[in-house]
Amino acid sequence: MANEQLNDLLKFRPHPAWDPVPPWLFQALDRVVLRDLAIISLERTRATAEINNRAIDQAIAVLKKAKF
Repeated sequence: MANEQLNDLLKFRPHPAWDPVPPWLFQALDRVVLRDLAIISLERTRATAEINNRAIDQAIAVLKKAKF
């Protein structure tokens, strides 16, 4: 319960699609730092997409082998 209240106060909502960094922080960061953060975010998104694509390929393979 205390963690939920602290999360609400800090506006921290851990979720794969939720960025816990408050938007006002980006205005204070240097453009080089912002670029580096964007690269990290895109690499993370790509890695997630690759994992999802492998899962889809495996599901398709299983369905092709299934006999109905």
